[in-house]
Parts: sequence; C-alpha cells; structure tokens
Amino acid sequence: MKKKKNTLLWEIKGKNIQSPCYVFGTMHTTDSRAFREIGLLKKAVDRCDAFAAEYDLDQTDPNDLAQAMLLEDEQTLDQLLSPRHFAQLKKIFKRETGHPLKQFIRSKPIMITNLLTEVQLGSDQPLPLDSYLHQYAKNLEKKLLGLESFEGQLNILKSMPIEKQLPTLKQAIKNFKSFRKSIKRMVEVYVEADLLKILKKAKKSASGMRNTLLYDRNYTMADRIAELGQEQSLFAAIGSGHLGGQKGVLNLLKQKGFEVKPAKY
Repeated sequence: MKKKKNTLLWEIKGKNIQSPCYVFGTMHTTDSRAFREIGLLKKAVDRCDAFAAEYDLDQTDPNDLAQAMLLEDEQTLDQLLSPRHFAQLKKIFKRETGHPLKQFIRSKPIMITNLLTEVQLGSDQPLPLDSYLHQYAKNLEKKLLGLESFEGQLNILKSMPIEKQLPTLKQAIKNFKSFRKSIKRMVEVYVEADLLKILKKAKKSASGMRNTLLYDRNYTMADRIAELGQEQSLFAAIGSGHLGGQKGVLNLLKQKGFEVKPAKY
C-alpha cells in the first residue's frame, strides 16, 4: 500500500450513501499514542448524524461477558497446561498484572492472554480509544448503532475452541520477552497506519480463528456499513485489523461499488 494511503480514517461515497460517511480503524487501548489525532476524529464525528461501533457499547452486559469468558464444566487453567507451564504462568501473571492467577483460574486462555496484553500498553487515557469515541458521540446525542450485536460477540466468544486459544497463551509463557516486544510493537504499527502491517498483526493474533474473528465479521460489517450509510451520515469505528486486505472491509465496500478514499487524517 502506498505511503499516501497510510491512514486509518476513510471516506465512503457513491450510490445512495449519505455524506459524510467515514470508516475509522480504532484500537482498544488507553495508550495516548493512539489518540494522536483525536481532534480530527472528533470533527469527523461532529459532522455525522450517527455513530456505529462494532456493536452498541451501551448494550454490553458485564455479567454475560464475564460468563462467556469462563471455562465450561468447572474446568480450570491448571487442567489445560502442564505443571511447568502453569507454574510459569502464575509467576508471569502476578508480576505483570499484580493479581494472583487463582482469581482467574476458571478464565478461558484468551482472557488471560488479553489481560497480559493490556498491561503491556500505555494507560495514559481514562477510556480506550473505541470507548472514548463512543462516549463522545453519546455526549453529542448522536444516534448510536452497532454493526454487529452484543449477542453475536458473545456467541463468538462461546464458540471459540479452547484448543485454538491455547497456542497463543503457551507461546507467551514460553517466551514472554518476545510476547511483550510484539505487543508493544502493536501500538507502533497502529500509529504508522500501515493497513497491511496491521492486518498481518491481526492475522497472527487470530491464529487458527481467522475466519471467525476476522473474515466472517468483515462481510457482516461491510454489509451493515453499506446499509446504515444509506440511511444517515455515519461514522463507523471498527478494529483496525478489519480494514485492509482483499477480505478487508474497505475492499468489500469497493466490491459493492462504493468509492473508498483516504480522509484527511
């Protein structure tokens, strides 16, 4: 991708799309580096009638989410890992998060990996970028929408096979220095706004679950953006890993006949 297209904010035009219609690649992080162009993003949100996240964040049920992150049938993490790997994980988890692993003993591997990921990133902002933009739109009384549903997100979490979640966690345990370096590099890649590099990171993170976590959802989100964008001016904020590539949301919108071009960012 050419350097001039290294942007996370894209404008969608054509057909019956209401103007303006933006698609922004966000990141769930409180690291201030991800907020570097927040002023321009606010101006884009200001111009639109509606704000769409991957799902309407106001519909989040913390209890349902917590339940979806638990292993089934009273299973525990120590049953999934070898004694040596479990001992290593206990040490790493306590050191990195400040919490004993026993508090999360029934959590799915993806939950543990996510917690270890979050603490590697900066925590300069009170809200992650995606939540911040949602709250900003809410304060402006914009129409709040979801490209997917909260129930759909829960179903994805529930359907992810444990055996496909374990490799990433095990790799982090075996070489945590490499894991930390990779996570810290994530924000740098995000700031560079190189969609192909971001996609590469997303595919690696999704590992054996690329269809479920990336590609299938891309089709859903592209269809929904096309639908909602014809009803009102729209600012859609989705995970940046969903933007690029042949199966990415931007290319899928192009295939639908829309004009997709970089917005000033």
